[in-house]
Amino acid sequence: MSETTPATTPATTPELSVFQISASLDGTSYSFPCRSDQTVLSAAEAAGVPLPSSCCSGVCTTCAALLRSGTVHQPDAMGVKADLQAKGYALLCVSYPLADLDLVAGQEDALYEAQFGQFQK
Repeated sequence: MSETTPATTPATTPELSVFQISASLDGTSYSFPCRSDQTVLSAAEAAGVPLPSSCCSGVCTTCAALLRSGTVHQPDAMGVKADLQAKGYALLCVSYPLADLDLVAGQEDALYEAQFGQFQK
């Protein structure tokens, strides 16, 4: 008795893309690759880039960033209203790149103010 392995075809095997991420945080610029099947935050961590994070579930907004260019798919970004996602806000822990990105990380306070008003420290 012999085993057969089903052949994979391009229709059943999605192609992975690798995008270039340019991120700035507190005046420091970083650049790293990110596969289309990984979150921007996980790619940053793999590259040793110290981006802020906490829950890694799309809720707390610690990893909030503002996209200057490029787009992401962030289906689990419960911490960002749809209208603010449309304005470029993204939670990097649940954001998958759809193109090369240029972003400003560390936008938790700005996102909070945009969603809820003045942030009180």
